[in-house]
Amino acid sequence: MVHLLFSLAARPQRVRPGSVGGCGGVADRAAVAKIQNGCDFGKRFVPIILVAIAHLPSFAAAQTSSLTESVNVLDANSSVVATLSVPRSGIQSSEVAVLINDNDPQSVEVGSYYQRVRNLPNRNMIHLSFEQDKIFPGLPANNGIDPAEFAALKRQVDAQAGPEIQAFVISWSKPFRIARFNYYPTNYSITSAFAFGIDMQYLTSRSCDSTPLNPYYDSRSTMPYTDFRIRPAMMLAGESAASVKATIDKGLKADRSLPRGNGWFVRTADNARSMPRYPDFQATVQNWNRPEALRMTYYDRSRPGGPSEVKNARDILFYQTGLANVSGLNTNTYVPGALADSLTSGGGDLFGSNQMSALRWLEAGVAASYGTVTEPCAYADKFPAASVLVKNYFLGNTALEAYTKSVRQPSQGVFIGDPLARPFGTQATLVNEVLSIKTSILEPGVDYNLYSAPSTTGPFSLISTISVPDYRFTTITLPGMKAPFYKLERGGESAPRSDRRN
Repeated sequence: MVHLLFSLAARPQRVRPGSVGGCGGVADRAAVAKIQNGCDFGKRFVPIILVAIAHLPSFAAAQTSSLTESVNVLDANSSVVATLSVPRSGIQSSEVAVLINDNDPQSVEVGSYYQRVRNLPNRNMIHLSFEQDKIFPGLPANNGIDPAEFAALKRQVDAQAGPEIQAFVISWSKPFRIARFNYYPTNYSITSAFAFGIDMQYLTSRSCDSTPLNPYYDSRSTMPYTDFRIRPAMMLAGESAASVKATIDKGLKADRSLPRGNGWFVRTADNARSMPRYPDFQATVQNWNRPEALRMTYYDRSRPGGPSEVKNARDILFYQTGLANVSGLNTNTYVPGALADSLTSGGGDLFGSNQMSALRWLEAGVAASYGTVTEPCAYADKFPAASVLVKNYFLGNTALEAYTKSVRQPSQGVFIGDPLARPFGTQATLVNEVLSIKTSILEPGVDYNLYSAPSTTGPFSLISTISVPDYRFTTITLPGMKAPFYKLERGGESAPRSDRRN
């Protein structure tokens, strides 16, 4: 932690603990040439070289970097005694629209519950009506929603969603993917289809081929519709309304709780499912396992014969692995807001796969997860990147944002859980005239200015300047504070950063 002590009467001071550093990254508009390991599961591992050109909007950060959000400053009795304005670090609950299928009782119940506990206005509830289990004549079962039927729903949703809506919350559990004639699965999950639309070129292409790049990947944007014209989506999915409500309740408990938690990143003896991500697992643990940041463990169980699962662990915050079926989930405890997933073919086949459904993660106590709905083959780009997921979640993104930003090719993946779960961000107290701010949102190499004011309109007086050398929890302590309003603003860059994104 960084503890900053200033006298009210003292001249505003500049604090720069340590030297400037940070995690590596890739420039948004650069040509990215990367070697990506891939294979069909169960087949010989084959290295594949993928060269991609990512052209992302240059105006994204410029539009959203100046936006703010409010934090209640509490006294010793948890009463609100002041207001702190901080740089915006995530989608707000007022900016999500909940999609409800009025023909699905579980969807109606879940949507109503989410509206109540998240205090969403009626205008943010979009009601649809379709047959979730429709079977096309001559075909034996329902495996999803036909592309033409989905297109009609998407037109209805887009027409009702105002420009302030930045994301979608899907309150049904079926359908979770697009399927021709409601039977033949395609390369699109329901969440990716709503978020990015369907590119017909990729709808029925070979599922192991590359799929469309995510323009939102590892971006700093907290307003994806404003900046990219996409609305990320996550399903409030579960076997029953009761199980979904339990997931929602855990997500609520996460809000700004600033957990230390434990991160587990596991290389298993299943090489096909572990090889693509384990180098990123190692780098993520190396970057984040610090006293001032998070507790992280890289767990190497790549030798056959030993246990590959994490069991009887407490306070898990992140758990990423590579197994078809992960045992022992219920022997662990998970902090509110925990994220977990496994790189395997059928995790997103929520109700019909012989591999473990991603729903099992939610039932064990995790707030959100991810899985693919068709065979993706073992490409790292089709699964969440630990380094991107951890960083953006720690900076205050919601589970929906952090997860969606972490998958470079997300069309085959379905995102499930509580989209608004958000354990990181900023807490503030004002007790005995001592202002204490604890936050995870500060970016390395950037000066932040803290001001106080007698009213929301000012005048604002500079009381401190803060910068940090790396991603970390930061505590700012200022005695002699009596003002009812405070403001933390991004200032200039205190040092160059080779990994700074637009």
